Amino acid sequence: MKIILPFLILGLAAAVFFYFTAPLLDQVDALKIQQAELTVALAHANKLKERQDELAAIYNAIDPADEKNLEEFLPNNIDNVRLIIDINDIAKKYGLTIRNPNIVKEEAKEDKPAPAAGESSAVISFAVSSSYEILKLFLDDLAKSLRIVDLDSLSFTANDRNLYDYQISLRTYWLK
Repeated sequence: MKIILPFLILGLAAAVFFYFTAPLLDQVDALKIQQAELTVALAHANKLKERQDELAAIYNAIDPADEKNLEEFLPNNIDNVRLIIDINDIAKKYGLTIRNPNIVKEEAKEDKPAPAAGESSAVISFAVSSSYEILKLFLDDLAKSLRIVDLDSLSFTANDRNLYDYQISLRTYWLK
């Protein structure tokens, strides 16, 4: 019995180790791996929080006048009335009258690439009558305005008073 008892105790200890302790140690190892992953994720989250704080400080340092210009440059939404008024104000400078204004919001189409994330566009079309020289000045002022507009299309017809009737389409953008 004296010889068998140590072997029984060793066998019992081995059985307890393999059936109870080893699975617990495997769970501890898995938790250590998970802890390491979460520590890395926390470090990344802390870096992102620091970057967010830096960007917030930069944003808060923007002069209100510059912020107003930026909002006009690339607004959060399209204000149809304000946009037509702005274009009409530029036209009035040259004695032009905007006729038949129309705004169509653009959506992604199969043959056109989708706009960048958060970006939308609209096409503003209208008609004006003027000489070629006045039209160039008008378009130059549109290009220099704070609002981003791309000339989408321009067509004209001649009339008998040495003026041309222009049909203009402009594309403008805003952030969603």
